[in-house]
Amino acid sequence: MINKILHFTVLLAFALLACQRMALAEGSDYHLHINSEIMVPYNFYDNNDKVIGINIEIVKALLERTNISADINIYPWVRSYQLTLKQGNAGLMSTARTIERESQFKWVGPLASGEGYLYQLRSRTDIKINSLQEAQNYLVAVVRGDVYQDIFEKLNFQVNKNLMLFSYNAEYIKPFLAGKVDLILGSDIVLPYMLAAGGSNIDAVKAVVKIPDTQGNYLALNKNVPDDVVKKLNNALVELKQSEEYDKIINKYKRLANTYSTLGLYKK
Repeated sequence: MINKILHFTVLLAFALLACQRMALAEGSDYHLHINSEIMVPYNFYDNNDKVIGINIEIVKALLERTNISADINIYPWVRSYQLTLKQGNAGLMSTARTIERESQFKWVGPLASGEGYLYQLRSRTDIKINSLQEAQNYLVAVVRGDVYQDIFEKLNFQVNKNLMLFSYNAEYIKPFLAGKVDLILGSDIVLPYMLAAGGSNIDAVKAVVKIPDTQGNYLALNKNVPDDVVKKLNNALVELKQSEEYDKIINKYKRLANTYSTLGLYKK
């Protein structure tokens, strides 16, 4: 009797799973599993644990325009990267499009991004740099496995010497404000959010060195995603950028930067 009940339970579970997949597929042309990291204000959590951000809203706008559905999840960068490589209908955002990654994915973008710089605290008068070479004399924070770890290592920076690794960019704000990290990466779009979350603001820092361009943030899709899906999303992005909606999304998050100081940006 117990075996029959267990057998019935297993069959019911499979049936429910099949129904969920059918319901998901019905009404949309394709479904994506989109992975990302905490990178404010492009992709992060609000106070209600809802995934929000500039590129989150941009991608959702593309999905609506193309009748493609997706679930969006945030993990540490390395996990998101590996999941996207392994799963045939997966995507990864917000992702730098580099030479090394070019053949690993199919690309939608660029989405939205700002110009990147190394920043220091204005109060740190002991830090004096005018070049990336001079930055080697200080401790720079980067995200583990991110494109900038590779870039800085190629510029002869060394992990645990002048390069400190973190799971996501919001995580290095507290040690930076405490003087435990000398320089951090950021842009005029990203940094106001991270500093506000740490109880500070953009006036507390100054940009000191421009960092190498990574061509902006993209939605990188697994190579098994059909070409017509990639084409639809890219065409939708062109249309979105030609509309008022694209700039409205970016400007909304620029205005909201200082109101997000209580967000749990260091969680998960």
